[in-house]
Amino acid sequence: MLESFLIAMGSYGRCYLQSVWPGRHAAAPLRPRRLLFLLLFPFFLLLQLVHWLALALDELLYPDYRRQRVAAPVFITGIPRSGTTYLHRLLAAGGAFTTVRTWEAVLAPAICQRRLLRALARLDRRLGAPLHRALDGVIARSSGDFASVHAVSLQDAEEDYLCLLPAAGCFLLLMAFPFDRELEQLGNLAELPPRRRRALLAFYHRIIQRHCYSDPGKRFLSKNAAFASWPAYLAERYPDASFLLCVRRPSTALASQLSALAPARRLFGTDPGGEHTTVRFRRLYAAFLASLAAFAAARPDRVRVIEQGDLRQAPAAVSQGLARWLAIPPPPLPLADPAGAHRYQAAAFGLAPDAVDEELGAPYSALLASEARLAVTL
Repeated sequence: MLESFLIAMGSYGRCYLQSVWPGRHAAAPLRPRRLLFLLLFPFFLLLQLVHWLALALDELLYPDYRRQRVAAPVFITGIPRSGTTYLHRLLAAGGAFTTVRTWEAVLAPAICQRRLLRALARLDRRLGAPLHRALDGVIARSSGDFASVHAVSLQDAEEDYLCLLPAAGCFLLLMAFPFDRELEQLGNLAELPPRRRRALLAFYHRIIQRHCYSDPGKRFLSKNAAFASWPAYLAERYPDASFLLCVRRPSTALASQLSALAPARRLFGTDPGGEHTTVRFRRLYAAFLASLAAFAAARPDRVRVIEQGDLRQAPAAVSQGLARWLAIPPPPLPLADPAGAHRYQAAAFGLAPDAVDEELGAPYSALLASEARLAVTL
C-alpha cells in the first residue's frame, strides 16, 4: 500500500506542477476556468489523503478483509459509449450481484468510511434525509450537461474506476491533465511501466476485497468502460471471472464519446477546441478494439460480446441470454432506453464516419464474428 501511495502522490504532484508551468501544453491553457480548477485541486488532493488515511485504518481495524475471496466476479467493459452503463445497471438491479455505488466510489473506498457513512445515513433518514437531498442537489448541479449522458446519484451503480482516484489510476484524470503520458497509458495497460501496473492492479484487488468484505455473500460486479485493456490481467488474477464486452459501430461510439467528454473539458478547462481530444480518442479506440478482439479470441469460454444494437432492440433477450450464461435469475428491465437522451453529430468533431469505420472496422468486425458473441434473436 505504501508503494501505491508514493506513486500516486508523485503522479499528482507531477501533473500539478506541469499544469502551472505556462505554455506546458496547448490542450491545457492557463485561462480563468483552468486557473479555478487548479486553485481547487488541492482540496481534491486533500480528500485523497483522507481516503489514504482511512485505507490505512482498515489495515488496523479490519485486517481480515485481506483474506476475503473474490469468487466468480463479472467484469463489464468494452468501448466507451457502447451500452456498458445500461448493462451494468440492468444486472445490478437483479439482486444477484454486489456492485460499487456512487457514494462508495467517491466518498468511501475504505471499509471504515463506509461504516461511518452508513451510520450517518441512518441518522439522516431519521431526520427526514436533509443531508441526502442536499448532496443529490450538489451532484445534480455539478454534473450539469453530463446528466443527459450518464445519470448520476449517490445510490446509482457506478464505475469502480472512481475507487482508483486515491491511487491516481482513474482514466478520467486524463481529461484534467491531458499532457500526462502515464495517464494516457491507463487506457492501454500494456504500455504502463510494469512497476506501476503491478501496483495499480494490486490496489484494485484490495478495493474489490474491501467491497466484498463490506457486502458479503454475493458475486462482485464491475463496470469500467475504460478497462478495455485490462481483461487479460484481470483473468490472470481471477481465473473464474466472466467478462461482458460491449461494442458499437466505431464511428458512432467515438462521436458519442467525444460529445460526452465536452462537459469534462469545460470543467477542467482543457482542450477548448476539442481537436486534441478527438485525435487522442481516435487512437485510443483503436487500442481498445484491438485489445478486446484479442481477448475475446483467446478466451471465448469466459467472454460474451454484446453489440449495443442488440441491447437497444432486444434488451429482454440480452437479459435472458446473460442470465443463462451467468447462471442467475433474469434481472428486471430498467425503464430507461439504453440509447439514452444523448444527442450528437459526428461532423461536429470533424469525423467522417465511413473513414473512421474503415480505420477501426477490422477488430470490431472480428468481435461481431466471434464465437463469444451473445446470440440474440431480434
